[in-house]
Formats: sequence, C-alpha cells, structure tokens
Amino acid sequence: MLIGALLLTEVFSMCVAAFCLFRSNGNTFAESASYAIITVFMLLSFIHQVSFITGFYSISTSMETFLLVASFFIIAKHRSYIFNTYSTIKDFGSTDPISFIFLGLCLLYMAIHALLPVPKEFQNELYNIALYEKTGFFSLGAASEFPAFLPVNHLILFNTFLRFDSNAGAGIFCFLAYLSIGFSTYALARRYSWQTTAFTTAILVLSMPVLVVQAIHPGTRIISVAVALFCILAMYRSVELPTLMDLVLLILGLFFCISENISSIIFAPILFALSCVVLFRRHGIVELKSILGKSCYAFFAIVPAVIFSQSWLFLSNYLNKTSWPGIFSTIPFNLNGIQGALANFIRYIFESFNFAAPMDIFFAKIFKWNFEKNLQSLYDFLVIPFLGESGAVQAFHLSWRPNEMFSFGPVGFFLVLPALLYALLRGPRRLKSVATAFFGYFYLASLIMAWAPGNAKFFEIFYVCSGFCIAFFMPPWRFTKINKKIFQAAGCFLLFLTLLMAS
Repeated sequence: MLIGALLLTEVFSMCVAAFCLFRSNGNTFAESASYAIITVFMLLSFIHQVSFITGFYSISTSMETFLLVASFFIIAKHRSYIFNTYSTIKDFGSTDPISFIFLGLCLLYMAIHALLPVPKEFQNELYNIALYEKTGFFSLGAASEFPAFLPVNHLILFNTFLRFDSNAGAGIFCFLAYLSIGFSTYALARRYSWQTTAFTTAILVLSMPVLVVQAIHPGTRIISVAVALFCILAMYRSVELPTLMDLVLLILGLFFCISENISSIIFAPILFALSCVVLFRRHGIVELKSILGKSCYAFFAIVPAVIFSQSWLFLSNYLNKTSWPGIFSTIPFNLNGIQGALANFIRYIFESFNFAAPMDIFFAKIFKWNFEKNLQSLYDFLVIPFLGESGAVQAFHLSWRPNEMFSFGPVGFFLVLPALLYALLRGPRRLKSVATAFFGYFYLASLIMAWAPGNAKFFEIFYVCSGFCIAFFMPPWRFTKINKKIFQAAGCFLLFLTLLMAS
C-alpha cells in the first residue's frame, strides 16, 4: 500500500511539474495539461525501456527518484501557476456550472476506480516484461522459452507499479490518458469555436462509451488514442508557430504512437505524412531544418526516438525468434480487394450506428424496441444481395460480446461522421488535410483487414481523434445556447449510463 501511494505521488508530481513548465512556456491550460500527461508517459516509457534493454534494474529506480525530486523543485519554483489553476477552473466552471459539476463528479469516481487492483490476467501479461527488465532483454531474447514481444511503448508504463508487486493504482495511466483526450479535444476545438462550444465538444467525445470503459479498466488502447491526438495537437501548434519544443515533441510522439495496437501502426505513417504536408506547405523545409538545427538540444531526442521506434525489438525478434510471424500475424487480411473494402466500410458504418449495449438495453426497456435486431434486418436486406460476405472472415452479425459491449455511441455516427464530411467539403485547408487523413485511415483499415467480430476497436483513433471537428460543424448560428445545454445533458447522461453499466 505504501509503495503504491509513493508511485502515485511520483506520477502525479511529474505531471504537475510538467504542467507548470508548459504553462511557463506560454501554452494554454488545456494544451499544458495534455502535453504534461503524454510527455510524462514518454519519459517513464523511455526510462523503463532502457532498463528493459540493458537489464540494469537500478536505472529506472534511480532516474525516477531523481525526477521525483526535480519535480518538487519545479513545482515550488512555479507554484504561482498552481494557484492560478484554481481560479481558471472556477471561472471556467461558472460558464456551465451544472455540466461542469456533473462531469467533475464522474471524473472523481473514475479516478477512484482507477486506483483499484488490476485484474490478475493483466498482471500475468506483464510478468515477462518485469523479468526482462531485471535480467536484460538481449541476454534472454535468444532463449526459445521466452516469447517474442510486440511493441512495448505503452504496455511498459504499467510496469511502473507492477514491478514492485503493487497491483493497485496502475490503472491511473488509463485515466490520465482519458483526461489527455479531453484536454486535447478542447484545445483543438478552440481553434474553430468559442469556449462553451469547445467544452461541449469535449464532453461529447469523453462520453463515448468505449472511452469511458477503457478509462476505468487497464489496457493500452486508450493510451494509443491519447498519443495520436497529442501528435495532432503538437502538429497544430507547430504549424501556427514552429518552436523547437513542439517540433521535437511531434517527432517523438510520432514514434511513440507505435504500439502493440495494430490501429496505431497503420495510423502512424498517415500522421507522419499529414504532418509533413501541412508543415512544409506552411513553413517550408528550410525553416523547419533551421529550427531543429540551431540548438544542440534537438540531438538529445535521437536516442528516445530510436527507442520509441521499436526497431531494436523487431530486429531481435526477427533474428532470434525463427517462428516469429510478424506484428500482423493475428490479423486476417481482406482478400477481396476494393469490393471487400466497400463491404467492410458498410459493415463498420452499421456497427457505428449500433451505438452501445447500454443504449440498446435502454431502448428495449423504455420503448420496447429491439434496435439491434431491426438494424441487422436492414443490413441483410440492403447489403447481402449485392456484396454478400466479401471482405469478411465470417457472416456479419450485429451482436454484443461480453468484452465488446461498448462502442462509440450516437456521437460517433450522428456527429463525428457528418463533421468530418463537412470539414472535408467546407473546412479551411488545414482541416481538410486532417479530414482527408482520417478518411484515408478508414479506407486503409477497411481494405487491409478482413471484417471480424470486435474489429470496431480499430476505429477508436478515427472517431475519437477526429471528434474536435464537431466544433467546426457547429457554428454559433447552428449551435445555440439551448442546443449546447441539450448536447451537454445528453453527453453527461450517456457518460453516467456507461459508468453505471461498466462498473
């Protein structure tokens, strides 16, 4: 219990210290909070991966001790920003007090839930990582009895707690990732709307059932989504006013996107291409090279970039694990080309429209209407005669499995999809580029992977990271004060309903 409390203090202190540093650098409150969380994730992941590779267990312990002490000094030096935080939150909450208080209570409950012991099966998943960290990756990598690893950028974060056999508190990383998504969404939405609209957009994105569930149960998918959204925010800041800090964080973030989640592997090169297009078109390669080259501090990012690229891990698996089939080995591929991609696209749209199991139960009890059954009948009537089972590994059937009961909710289908289409057609040039990248990801995911039950998880990046486009889709003359209250109430209700069903 004592060790768990100390580790929680460490993570919290590092986040607060990083927040103060970013605030002193001129970042907004939301930008600072999002940056602070993800940079602490990158820092802890880098430290543990170095220990993981070398086998010097003392590296992580000594470095974390040093960073904890340094965090206390930074907090003491910049304590004025902490005092200002209270007034900022108070002023912000006075604008929409009911929604703000309700959201705060839900977040408090989720934070408490994140401190509970993690499931035994998740601890077993990290057992080998803890062993490698204490013994050395390359000294054990050739042994046949030890499995090949997928990217550990995000998974190794949980070893901060579990290496000390402290299974309580490790879920805090998922909750912090959830907060980072909210702050990033708000910061990006503010580029296209007023404060209340951006706040409403953040509530709607945070109310997606799939996010709420992942925030209170340990896993890496929500961390992958938070990192991808962090990269989009860093890209926006770099386009608006390129600085060494934002460019370095963007580069590190792009490498840190690589994880055991296949969706992040697909999205990382798309995000890299998007960043190159918008940055080179706005500033040119000469100016960006000048910013990166005029300071020697940029070269310090090379080592973490190599670590985050996971090239060392892939090379070791390839050389030492003769039976290692690769990172996509568990994914069935679409063998029907464009026709299969079209069929998969329609299937994923139907799954998006299916919302989530809690809402299905709500409709069945209140309105006596089986939403899922009627939607399945519509699919069978419209799609099966023309496309059959192209691009699928089995017959398409809308049903909720025990571990896949939560999807993107009505926000994904009724708001995110129309907002992306509107941004693609009517948005400014930068937003059009972002929308094109997201639809490109949707197309590639539909083309590459055959449809299978549970594949909707590959579209978390698509629906969550593009959620800020809702703010552009809802200008003041369309998104009136009354409409904002309605949307805020709906988002809060869905958030509460999901927490009720998932706890």
